[in-house]
Amino acid sequence: MVHSDSRRGFTLIELLVVIAIIAILIGLLLPAVQKIREAAARMSCSNNLHQIALAAHNYQSTNNALPGYDIQWVSPLVRLLPYMEQDNQYKLFSFRPAPEGDSTSGPSIFFIWFRDPLNRPTTSATNSTVVPRPPTVYGSEGQLKVLTCPSAPPVDPSSTVIQAINPPGSADPALNPKPFIDYNPGGGQSPGVFWYATLPGSQIMGRTHYLPSAGDARPRVDRNNPNNRVDAHGLFYYKSKVNLGAIPDGTSNTLMFVESAGGMLSSTSLTPPFDTPHWTNQAWGGAIWYSSSGICPNTNFTNCLPPATPTSTASSVFAAGSKHGGSICNVAMADGSVRALNAANIDSLSLAYLAGARDGEIQSPDF
Repeated sequence: MVHSDSRRGFTLIELLVVIAIIAILIGLLLPAVQKIREAAARMSCSNNLHQIALAAHNYQSTNNALPGYDIQWVSPLVRLLPYMEQDNQYKLFSFRPAPEGDSTSGPSIFFIWFRDPLNRPTTSATNSTVVPRPPTVYGSEGQLKVLTCPSAPPVDPSSTVIQAINPPGSADPALNPKPFIDYNPGGGQSPGVFWYATLPGSQIMGRTHYLPSAGDARPRVDRNNPNNRVDAHGLFYYKSKVNLGAIPDGTSNTLMFVESAGGMLSSTSLTPPFDTPHWTNQAWGGAIWYSSSGICPNTNFTNCLPPATPTSTASSVFAAGSKHGGSICNVAMADGSVRALNAANIDSLSLAYLAGARDGEIQSPDF
């Protein structure tokens, strides 16, 4: 008896057609998946900013004022840690300031926070990759989820980190009669100078993608009378104690926190391995943003340089900016709302007026 087997396999052509169809479907679905992923990352970023802004409001309710950038160059973010469910981290941070104007560094008082060996490894361990212990955890150690944007490049522990910044601008008395009013002169530095971390401190120091807004230390042009100047200070300038209920420009018109994805940093003046380009961020221990540092990508600000890597939009470690699509940068306003600024469209004066809390220049955040 002859048996007929009716089963047959796919021909090569049929198999190729199926593979081609699957490839087309994947090509169609991938952009949609990427959009969903980016939308989720942007929502997470917005939620982080909202939580930080809420922490600032709770701090204000307890202390009747917002925390300023203090004489040790400690960021307001440190004072907000207990209000972001980071009380244990806050208890590790050491505040042992030297008197204002004093450059003493040890053994029990320190003119700047990162010279305190309880906050980061001492400079005697410079360029070593071995982190000395104890303490088991340093005061500035730790990557905190609430301070991390999922769209930003991941933290590179091999890169340096910005520990403190003097306000940019000129010390010309004609522009600013009190050029040192916005930072402790005990550091012996000039406006615009920053401190970067050496090893092994750079390995353990926590980064942040969100910066408190200090506005501008320099008087800015009065939009209504170009011959006059207006006070452009923001909410978190040097030794400030701003009350949210007494902001002349209004809480809905004043920046509180800005997103900052970071940027490339390299200089022949930096010690190896930091003399070659690395993506870096500011440390949450000393993070601050001045409106004159800008927002990226934007041709109004020279800080916004195209990075070598990652190969996306222009960025700066000192500027506001993000890696969200469409040149969008998330910001938290003083009323606690989170807005998306179009970084490419805003000009330098509008940004200064938006960051200023009492300049009398009411600037809408709608960009």
